[in-house]
Amino acid sequence: MVVDFSRKDGAGRLAEIREAAKKGEFDNWLELVFLPLYGKETGRGRCELVEQVIRFETELYRCELVPARLLAATLIMSNKLIDRDRLEQLWEEIKMPDIIEIAREEGRKEGLKEGQYQGMQELLMEALIEKFGLVPPRLSEKIRRIDNGDVLKALFRQISKCGDLDRFEKFFKRL
Repeated sequence: MVVDFSRKDGAGRLAEIREAAKKGEFDNWLELVFLPLYGKETGRGRCELVEQVIRFETELYRCELVPARLLAATLIMSNKLIDRDRLEQLWEEIKMPDIIEIAREEGRKEGLKEGQYQGMQELLMEALIEKFGLVPPRLSEKIRRIDNGDVLKALFRQISKCGDLDRFEKFFKRL
């Protein structure tokens, strides 16, 4: 048995699949792999269909409705239907949200660290004020620039060991 995809309407079928997917009524995702082969279009018309299918699948992948393998299979199937440069460009667009997500996650971690350090800096300042009274602005400024949790902890431990602010500052300078 031979299936003749040239007799099928690719753009029309893609529209039908999109509509059914919106309603949650479509589950034959494997058809998307072969959809770029539908129709008799050549050249720019074929390329447009391929791009539309890949972009649609990318949306589905980002919504976790289809696995990455399905998208990869469509890209492989489309290899000869679209020029290599355009295929590579589409691949970069697909990968980009992953890179953005990684950057967001790293930024979130950095923000959490920064917030943690600010909290530790504030506690250190409060403890210094409690033990020694007024803290000179130069020392306060130095403490606010520390972005190392271990250093902040070491300074915090020194507060109880130092009898006066001068001894604390000497320890601080040695760090």
